[in-house]
Amino acid sequence: MIGRAVRAHARGFAGDVVLFWVAMAGFVLSLSVATNIPPELAEAPTDVRAAFAAPYEAVLATYAAVLAAAYGSFRYTVDRRDGVVAQRLMLQPRWATLLVRVVSSGIGGAIVALAGAVGGHTALTVVMGGLPLEWASVGSTLSLGALAGLWGMGVGVVVQTHLVALFVAPMSMSVAVLVAIFWESGAVYLPLLAMLEALGSDVSALGIPPNEGTGSSTAVLVTAAWVLGALVAAGLSFMNRDVT
Repeated sequence: MIGRAVRAHARGFAGDVVLFWVAMAGFVLSLSVATNIPPELAEAPTDVRAAFAAPYEAVLATYAAVLAAAYGSFRYTVDRRDGVVAQRLMLQPRWATLLVRVVSSGIGGAIVALAGAVGGHTALTVVMGGLPLEWASVGSTLSLGALAGLWGMGVGVVVQTHLVALFVAPMSMSVAVLVAIFWESGAVYLPLLAMLEALGSDVSALGIPPNEGTGSSTAVLVTAAWVLGALVAAGLSFMNRDVT
């Protein structure tokens, strides 16, 4: 059963137009980080350029999370609207379909995040000259994309309505940045900032003072609670609701 579900989803994954366009959007959007960088910075020493570019990592990660959540939501609601989900449920059990979608949403979210990271680092390299590539940062961005993709899928399965879910999923991520303007201590418990802190990102670039963070261990627990909560809600909804 699992093998059949994996093969069915893999065939669609290979030609995933939604993934392609969301990844392209992430790449293009991330190029915009170069617009606020003075060109003369390219002549500065490497350590100065690296220090100047450091806050942009959190910005790029935010773009990645918002778009990965949009992908996770959009991928499910498109398939539900087009009848793909209903067709597959005629051939395989719901639990197998759900499990494969969870895995593919995480992979798709990571790919979207990777596209954003490539776009952002390309822009920074062109404007500022060569910058050292930190693989730990790349790994954190991919992990963030995977978590956000799972979150977005959970939102999409629960909301179901295509256009509503497409709005709710990315907004549920980006709202943390808005809340941080007037309530830093509460914003760090929202999905985006919790995920960023859990993965070791510097959230001070998003307006969170160092003393307002939750700490990495608490952030991990908060992130796990958000993601598991979304997946449990999605699982209950998917197993019990009509998907036609």
